[in-house]
Amino acid sequence: MNKFKVPIKNALFMYSYIWDKVNSIDLTNLDSNDDFKSSDIYAELFLINIKKILLKGLYKEYINKNDCLRSVKGRIDFKSTLDKQTLVNGKIYCDFDEFEENNIFNQILKNIALKLYKASDISKENKKKLNNIIFHFNKVDYIEIDKNSFKKLKFNRMNEYYFLTLKICELINNNQMLSEETGKYEFFDLFNDDKNMNSIFELFVNKFYSYELDKKYKVKYQSVLKWNFEGGNNELLPDMKMDTLIYSKDETIILDTKYYKEYLSTNYDKKTLISANMYQMLAYLNNINVTNSLRGILLYPLPFDLDPINESYNAKVVSNNDGVQDAKIQFITIDLSKNWKEISYDLLSIVDVELAEKKKKELS
Repeated sequence: MNKFKVPIKNALFMYSYIWDKVNSIDLTNLDSNDDFKSSDIYAELFLINIKKILLKGLYKEYINKNDCLRSVKGRIDFKSTLDKQTLVNGKIYCDFDEFEENNIFNQILKNIALKLYKASDISKENKKKLNNIIFHFNKVDYIEIDKNSFKKLKFNRMNEYYFLTLKICELINNNQMLSEETGKYEFFDLFNDDKNMNSIFELFVNKFYSYELDKKYKVKYQSVLKWNFEGGNNELLPDMKMDTLIYSKDETIILDTKYYKEYLSTNYDKKTLISANMYQMLAYLNNINVTNSLRGILLYPLPFDLDPINESYNAKVVSNNDGVQDAKIQFITIDLSKNWKEISYDLLSIVDVELAEKKKKELS
């Protein structure tokens, strides 16, 4: 079976665009040869980023508390004091705020640290590192978390340094599962999950172009095309969503990503491009109304045991003035196992070679 080889450094590089944190990412401490496939990789992502939080100090916020005390603190809770008759023991209930680290931000960090520590295949070295991290959270309650826990997070200038680490925590949480071994956890191999990675690859490519292309380009995500049909009930027509639409005054590009382990199909021992992808791209090209140069691109990640492909075909498509228009269709693979600078260059070259060369000089 063909597989993708995506180094951990490149995984984080992709996510940095998705999370809109390109300038915040630190890739220097990651080994570019590590494959993103085990609990240890999740642990490495977590450990590298949580170090920054510990250096700056755990985020604290005011937590409202109600407790029975011997002296007044904050505001007296007369109702609880009278109902529970604590005055006979010289105590009163009080409502007060305390500035502490026992909040949802740190509770999530503690939860993830413990689950990584309990992973069935974690290395001894990372287990030791995680144990040292957990020690810093001894004043933080352990709580069970789920996807909704991350929706409760409200970021501000006081806690924005938590953003990236908590995004990594969300990634880890979404890919965890209970091990058959009691008290242990396992983690899905993220890059072997085609459905998950198809969405990630699609969004990464869109965000990359939105961030890296210059002002002469406009980039849209999942724009909906209208069918060039007349008559009939339009409500019955399926939506026609393009992954990424890139356009300038000179050119319109429809870019569709496909995260497949096979980008060719086999028919009677003959390798061919996947026909469904071609039909889909032709539908886009025949239903978009533009007056400038038109190009359709099908972009695939390159499995490490297959050869790259970069094929270009000229086609005639329907134009918006009921005539025909010249269009170009390209089938391109991108090697996600390369150095992330090379990946950036390759992606930019697909759209604008001149801009790619300029960015390459800036990075060198």
